[in-house]
Amino acid sequence: MPLTSPYRFAVAMFAEDGTSLGTVAAKRDWGPVHEWTRFRFQRRGQLSLDGDGSASVLPVWETTLGEPYCRGYRIQIEQPGRVPLCSDFPNTHFRDAASTVASVFVEQKKLREGEYYSYLVVAQPAPVQPESPGGLRVCNASPPVPARNASLNIFLTASTACGTIDDSDMPVFVSPQVLEEAAAQTRAHEGTETGGILIGKLWRDLAVAEIFAQVTAAVPAEHSIGNHVKLTFTPQTWTAANAALQLRNRDEILLGYWHSHPVRTWCKGRSCSLDAQKSCRFAKDFFSADDEDVLRAAFPAPWCFAIVANDTAFTDLTFSMFGNREGITTPRGFFVLREG
Repeated sequence: MPLTSPYRFAVAMFAEDGTSLGTVAAKRDWGPVHEWTRFRFQRRGQLSLDGDGSASVLPVWETTLGEPYCRGYRIQIEQPGRVPLCSDFPNTHFRDAASTVASVFVEQKKLREGEYYSYLVVAQPAPVQPESPGGLRVCNASPPVPARNASLNIFLTASTACGTIDDSDMPVFVSPQVLEEAAAQTRAHEGTETGGILIGKLWRDLAVAEIFAQVTAAVPAEHSIGNHVKLTFTPQTWTAANAALQLRNRDEILLGYWHSHPVRTWCKGRSCSLDAQKSCRFAKDFFSADDEDVLRAAFPAPWCFAIVANDTAFTDLTFSMFGNREGITTPRGFFVLREG
């Protein structure tokens, strides 16, 4: 499904006293939010699993100020002979872009370090680029959703919720054996990050218009390189994971990855008290920039996710899940299937 952007977005920056600091082009990767929108309508049954159609990034104009100021943006999917499918997103999605611009303005002495600022998002029509003879056309080559039919209710009645369940997230069901093996592997590598590749299946329930995932196994990340703060997957890791998929021969697919956070080791190195560790931001629902890079690069599909095993000194191992919600990686809940 190709994605076009007929507008150029920018952030207009203002100092704390309202003085204009300038307008700078906003660089955003539209891929994750485009894929999330596409998958959202596939889950609802409003878009075919092969995702036929085209998509555009459009401004949603500010109701009071009007053009060129935006109160958000829209991903609009066009299908031949059908009403367009749309998802709207807020200006907060440009916060990182504004923060980057603010850092540049601090270097340029337009802003003081720590000074408050505000921003508005603006959009202008992009110049039409003529096609050159023999040129290459770049489009989004999103794969079809490899889902088969099953009953969501059967999975729900045979599972227990873990974490906060958000209805906007695709339901994910994890085999208890996967978590048990991850816990054992984490303890065996105490103080060092370790992990594996999550494999399983995608299911579709036509009766309730939903797609959901089942994690059936975790392949240990062989040939990976881990230390106390980072886990690196090597080319040999992916070769071994694909070989395991073929050897199992159960029509499973790659769904994501898991890795451990040796929080107790991190806190020990900082001499944190037990009480301080209980309120530490690393103890639960922490996903680093490196973690996100792995998820985005290796598992870009909107149904992919990551699990973190939190190894802390004040409680038993806990698990956190992270996935794509409106194009942004956020903590999310999941379901643990009961034995049998």
